[in-house]
Amino acid sequence: MTIMPFFKKIIMKYVFKAFVVINILMSIISYSQKFKIIYNLKYKTDSTENTVSTKKMLLEVTDNISKFYSYDFYKRDSIYTENIKLGKEIYRPMLESSFFVINNKKEFTTTKFYNFPPNSIIYKVIENKDNLNWKITNETKKIGNYRCQKATLRYKGRNWIAWFTDEIQLNFGPYLFEGLPGAILYLEDTKKNYIFEFDSLKEEVTTTNNIFNDLIAVKISKKEFVKISLAYYNDPYKEMRSEEAMIENSTGELIKPNINQMTKEKQEFIMRNNNPIEISEVIKYPTYK
Repeated sequence: MTIMPFFKKIIMKYVFKAFVVINILMSIISYSQKFKIIYNLKYKTDSTENTVSTKKMLLEVTDNISKFYSYDFYKRDSIYTENIKLGKEIYRPMLESSFFVINNKKEFTTTKFYNFPPNSIIYKVIENKDNLNWKITNETKKIGNYRCQKATLRYKGRNWIAWFTDEIQLNFGPYLFEGLPGAILYLEDTKKNYIFEFDSLKEEVTTTNNIFNDLIAVKISKKEFVKISLAYYNDPYKEMRSEEAMIENSTGELIKPNINQMTKEKQEFIMRNNNPIEISEVIKYPTYK
């Protein structure tokens, strides 16, 4: 009569241990370390002008995947997500596709995102990762409290100078730049068209869910992207033209827009702002008089 309770106690003991192990495994699967790194970016959209634009960028590093995108978009999308949880109807913010890239080290791919406002369609181009052939020098200097070392790189038409530190034991950098034995705290091309400055680092435990899980993007090839870009340049207001849209003037009156004039102004804007970070990938737009 006393044997059954004894075996029952042993069984319950192993059931409890199994339950603990399963919970630990679920925690490992569901949670991982994430690092949020802020960079301050200064860049010239027109290489012939001295006008400098600024943007705060966010680099999220989780396991083998890093995501680099606008910090303002991150904040707006976070507000959108919270409002959705509260049952509020709100428009999702327009994606800021400038410099938006996902770097997958495990699959050895990069995914770049693009959009062409006012069109809401998001496109993505998946490419094989490039090998970055850094040349590390013996030159060192202090950035903040960190001892940094200089490295140089030739990448897609630009010469880059990076200052990295092995005092932060993480292999990351802005945009697609990585592969150095430490974190990149400062990066610039030699013509100073693009300058990335490290701002801050935050470590947190987070679920594998993120704001990009429901991001719907149309997969296209690089060749198709060039074709779409040229079509947009040739007729950026195609939808407005076909729908005979009306716009509101300064007095609040609805008028028919001058699509031809708007198209000319847009084309001039695109031509002026054709200074991509990967200069070898620049699109050769036709010139119209």
